[in-house]
Amino acid sequence: MTPRRFPHLAALALCAALGVAPVQAAELAAATPSPNRGNLVSLINTAPPGGFFGYWGFDVFTEQSVGARFTVPASANHRLVRVGIWFMNNADSQQRRISLSLQTDALDEGGSETLPSGRKLATWIAPVDTLGWNPVEQFFSAVRSKLPTLKAGRHYWVVAESAAPALFNPVWTTASEGTGVTTTTANGAWQTAGEGAALTLQVDALPLTD
Repeated sequence: MTPRRFPHLAALALCAALGVAPVQAAELAAATPSPNRGNLVSLINTAPPGGFFGYWGFDVFTEQSVGARFTVPASANHRLVRVGIWFMNNADSQQRRISLSLQTDALDEGGSETLPSGRKLATWIAPVDTLGWNPVEQFFSAVRSKLPTLKAGRHYWVVAESAAPALFNPVWTTASEGTGVTTTTANGAWQTAGEGAALTLQVDALPLTD
């Protein structure tokens, strides 16, 4: 993993080359959501970045992809409406693109452990909204006519990738409190997921009723 820590310290050393290819997005959408969404509920809504350790997070660049897991309540299926993440930027003058995807869990696709499966239910590409270590919450909205169905009780992954080079890349910030299940790539493959400091993540959806 390649976390970025403490803005008052020198930048941490980067991981060795891991060779991650960027997502080829089928849809392009990144917008501030409408304020009124009916029965919109948050399946996960972590604390914003900050806290005792200041702002830090994980580099999203050519050599590292980052994933965060969330779970749909067992009470009902939902339709995804939007995803929100607090991003920073290692560049002060360039806003490189983020490739974001919603993926199923590998365990639901015949895999042996909980990881992003590679099966994408929604994809987006957008430039990071901020410059420097100034966190901004960035929303990625699903196409209204194609809201993905999230099955009750299942795990899903939000995955961020970028073709940006190191030191000019987006940074997915950690939340100021709380824990979550996350993973990053190494040598192009996902590492075993584990529970640790939560990445900032908001997933809003509409519950489906019979």
